[in-house]
Amino acid sequence: MEKKKQTIKQSRSDRALRIFFYIFIGFFAVICLYPLLLAVGTSFSDEVSVTVNGYSVIPKKFSLEAYKMILGSLGKNIMNAYCVTIAVTVAGTLFSVLISAAFAYVLTVKEFRPRGALNMFLYIPMIFSAGLLPWYIMCTKYYQLTDKFWALILPCCMNAFNVFLLRNFFKSIPEELAEAAKIDGASYLKIFGIIYFPLAKVGLVTVGLFYALSYWNDYYLALMFINKQKLYPLQYYLYNMLANVQFIANQANASLGYNINIPLETTKMATICVTIGPIILLYPFAQKYITKGVIVGAVKG
Repeated sequence: MEKKKQTIKQSRSDRALRIFFYIFIGFFAVICLYPLLLAVGTSFSDEVSVTVNGYSVIPKKFSLEAYKMILGSLGKNIMNAYCVTIAVTVAGTLFSVLISAAFAYVLTVKEFRPRGALNMFLYIPMIFSAGLLPWYIMCTKYYQLTDKFWALILPCCMNAFNVFLLRNFFKSIPEELAEAAKIDGASYLKIFGIIYFPLAKVGLVTVGLFYALSYWNDYYLALMFINKQKLYPLQYYLYNMLANVQFIANQANASLGYNINIPLETTKMATICVTIGPIILLYPFAQKYITKGVIVGAVKG
């Protein structure tokens, strides 16, 4: 016979409190979602109606001029920028996760005596920085990263916070597993590859998403090191395009003496929609790992 599921009877105050929390969370979710809906609605609006009526979730007058400007004559350049950004995000995320995980594993090995010094080496840059100029000179003069694909990856390939997060994950794995592998003759590299790496999947996915968001949204490295347009990532390319549109509109209005209708505001909103689309599709699949990963990584150790 199947056992009947026992349910805990809730009091009236508990049910009321639970309903209140659902309403509060729903209201908070709507507040968080509203700016995105506002950007989408404005991107499909006519520039004149936006100027007169302001931003709105539902377009007062439907128009695709902003998307035509972004994807029309500039479509080939946009696709190239998309390819660069995707390549940087994928390669950078895999490389950063591997480097961060290896560094974090070394910090958990008790037999490795310099791990205390490495902890301080990792911790000090989180508080003190040498400044922009030494960093720029090191990347351009010594690493020769100017106009190189790796200039979009290497300067930010390891984040100290993510390393500490992974270190706490590795510390939560029972040491007996590593000791048993050592008895069987496994090397540290093999222990890292077959024990720690698979068991820390939640932490690796969490840190990987952090790195992916960072690489996807980055335009600063391109601003500092990239001069060739074929290496422009999406964010930097759209940043340049918006700056050029703003300049053209200002110059035209100043020289002609009257306003011309360039879809500036709607183009800004369309740019937001174009850039965040893929990352929004990725986020729901990794959401459960983010919540669990941050909690475990912050508590363990």
